[in-house]
Amino acid sequence: MSVRHVRHVLTAVLSGLLATTLVAACSPIAPAGGGASGGSSETVANADLDPEGTIRYADAVGPSRFDPHRSTNGQDIRFLAPVYDRLIHLNAAGDPIPGLATAWEWQDEGLTLKLDIREGVRFHDGTPFDASAVKANIERAKTVEGSSVKSDLASIETVEVPDPETAVLRLSQRNSALLGLLSHRAGCMVSPAAFTNPDLDLKPVGTGMYKVADYRPGDVISYVRNDDYWDSGVVGVRNLELRILPDEVTRMNAMRTGEVDVALLSGRLVPEASGLPGVTVHRATTLTYLVLYLNRARAEFGNPKVRQALNYAVDRNAIAQGIYFGAAQPTVQPFPPNYYAYNPAFPGDFYKHDPAKAKQLLAEAGLPDGFEFEMLVTALSTYTQAGEALQNMLAEVGIKANIRNVEAAQTADVYYTQQQGDALVSQWGGRPDPSMTIGLQFTSTGFSNPGRQTTPRLEELQKQALDSLDPAVRADKIHDAVGELVEQAFQVPIVMDESVIATGEKIAGFETLVTGQINFQKLGVRK
Repeated sequence: MSVRHVRHVLTAVLSGLLATTLVAACSPIAPAGGGASGGSSETVANADLDPEGTIRYADAVGPSRFDPHRSTNGQDIRFLAPVYDRLIHLNAAGDPIPGLATAWEWQDEGLTLKLDIREGVRFHDGTPFDASAVKANIERAKTVEGSSVKSDLASIETVEVPDPETAVLRLSQRNSALLGLLSHRAGCMVSPAAFTNPDLDLKPVGTGMYKVADYRPGDVISYVRNDDYWDSGVVGVRNLELRILPDEVTRMNAMRTGEVDVALLSGRLVPEASGLPGVTVHRATTLTYLVLYLNRARAEFGNPKVRQALNYAVDRNAIAQGIYFGAAQPTVQPFPPNYYAYNPAFPGDFYKHDPAKAKQLLAEAGLPDGFEFEMLVTALSTYTQAGEALQNMLAEVGIKANIRNVEAAQTADVYYTQQQGDALVSQWGGRPDPSMTIGLQFTSTGFSNPGRQTTPRLEELQKQALDSLDPAVRADKIHDAVGELVEQAFQVPIVMDESVIATGEKIAGFETLVTGQINFQKLGVRK
C-alpha cells in the first residue's frame, strides 16, 4: 500500500458518512482505575441462558504455545485464560480480584506477599491444587528452559508453604506490579503432574472453567466445560469452539452466514458488520497498540537521533484513518489517554509527521543518504498494510525497510527469542499493569527487548515505580518513565487500535478486560 493510497483512503473517509459512522461508538479507557469498557449485552437472567450451548468464536491467530510459562506472545492470555486460572483475576476495570488466591496481604514493608490459597480445587487431571502447587509453579516458571516469564518473577526469592492454604512470597525487592504479574501468564497455574508432559503445548492441564478437548494448530481449539470448576457462579456454556481464521474477510463472512457467534474484526468492517441483522459490534480502546518495534542493538537503531527520525517520518493519522478507518488514534507512547499511566505531556502529535525534520536528524546522525534494515511484519492483513505504508513513508526520507512477513503465531518467538530481524511491525498485547509493559519492552532484562538496550534513567525510574506501594508516587514515576522512552524514541508507537468484536443475537454477557481479551466467565448464549 503506497502513502498516496493511504492518504487517498483517508480523504475519502473524512469526507464521507463512513467516518461519522465509525467515530460514533468508541468506548474509552476508564480513568484512574486502569480498565477498559468493551460494552456488553443487556443483562440476561441465568434461567434464560443455555448451559448446554456452544459458542463459536473466530480469531485471527492461535496461541504460540499452551504452556503459559513458555508462551512467547502476551496476547496468548486470551487462549490460556479459559484453561488456566491465575492466582489473581481481574475485573473489567482491571482491578485485582480473587482467583486461585482468595485474599492477599503485603507484609514486611512490601517485601513479603502472603496469599490465601483457595481450598477444594483440583486440576483437570485430578491433582489437588494447594500452596505446594503454587510454589512448584513459580519455581518452574523461573527456571524452565525457554521461560518467557522469568523476568516477571525475578523479584521472588523464595516461596514458603506454612500450610496447604497459605503461600508466602519472599521478595528481594519491593514489586508493586506483582499482583498484575500474577494475573497474567506468570500467575497461570499448571498441574505439577503435567510439568514434564512433552505434549503440554497441545494438551494444557489447568484448573480453569474449560478443558481443551482438541487442538489442531492453525485450525481450531475445542474447549469443553469443566464440570468440577470451583466457581459455580460463572456463566459459561458446554462447548467453546475457537476457530483460527487469519483473514478478516473470512471471519466477517462466517459472521454473516451464522457459522460463528463471535468474531474479531477490524475498523474497516464496522459499517458492514453493524448492518447485519442481530449483530452487535463492540468497540473499545484497551491497552493494545500498533508499533514498529526496534531492536536497538541492530542496524542504526542505537542512535537516538535515528530513532527520532523514524518517528517524524511516520504519518500516524494517515494510518489511523486509511488502514483502521477511524478505529484507532495516533500515539507516541504505550498508554492511551484517560489511563492512569498516560503522560499528557506527550500527546499523539508529539512526533508530528515531518519528513524534513526526519531528514535533518538523519544528517545529524551521519546518515544523509539514509540506511536500510530488515523489517519483520506479522502476516495478518492489517499489519501487512501498515508495514507497506511504513515502508513507503520511510522511503520518503531515504530509509529502505526490507519487509519479511512472519506467521502470526510465531512472530514473538522469531523476533524476541530467535532475535531475527532489525525491527518488527505488530501489535503490543495489553498487560494488566503499566510497569509490566515498561519492564518487558524497555529494561535491560525485558523479554520483549531483544537488543537489551536501555538507559540508566529508564532503569532507575522503573525501579522507583516498582519500589513504591503509594499509587500517587508510583504514577509519577511511571509518567517520568514514559517521558524518557518517548524522548529517547525507544520504539515507534503508531496508533492505539480499538478492539472490534462482533457478536450474534444469541450471545449474552459480552465483556472485555483491560488487556483486551473476552471475559469468557461471563459469556453465555440465550436459550
